[in-house]
Amino acid sequence: MSQQILRLARPTKIEFIRLRRRLATARRLHKVLRDRLLILTQELISLYREAIERRSRIHEEVMRCETELMRTSSYTPPWVIEEFSNVRISTSSVVVGSRVVAGVRLPLLEYEAKTGEYEHGTYPLTLEEVGKCYEEVLREVLRLAEVEASIFEVGREVQRVRRKVNALENIIIPRLRSTIKYLRMKFEEREREDKIRRKRIKQILARKGVMLR
Repeated sequence: MSQQILRLARPTKIEFIRLRRRLATARRLHKVLRDRLLILTQELISLYREAIERRSRIHEEVMRCETELMRTSSYTPPWVIEEFSNVRISTSSVVVGSRVVAGVRLPLLEYEAKTGEYEHGTYPLTLEEVGKCYEEVLREVLRLAEVEASIFEVGREVQRVRRKVNALENIIIPRLRSTIKYLRMKFEEREREDKIRRKRIKQILARKGVMLR
């Protein structure tokens, strides 16, 4: 903890009152930032867990898709698979949005695809299932990208807020308290000196026979 005091132009009572107000404001700000840091930390932990779960899910889905594709390719000619892959999706796009969590703007990604025009039954049903499987994998990859981008943004904000909390805890608030304590002691010392000075003046005037009113 920093025990240094702040530089003051003049140690006056007005400055003493201002410092006490600053200390009260700093304590309120510290509480707000700590609450926000707690919310952001919880969100970051939740995002980490979600990222791990989605990675595992993507791995499982890819393995399932590969298995289905190998099974389908065992009785489907390669040119049919290639032709199906060309007409399965006509257009695809990613819609980018955002959401706000504890003041941090996080990305939202949504995959949109338009199915190509072809008659169902033209291609093996299992091939269509493979196409749906890989499409779901792509959606999961986008969701994972969204989560990992959110981890980066929330993590950066957690570091920024933690620096502010540490500065308030270890520098600003201790220095304000030390300065207030210093001023209080200085005012008390002045008051004692004034009392002693008034007492001496009273004694001097009493010796001269002057009554102090």
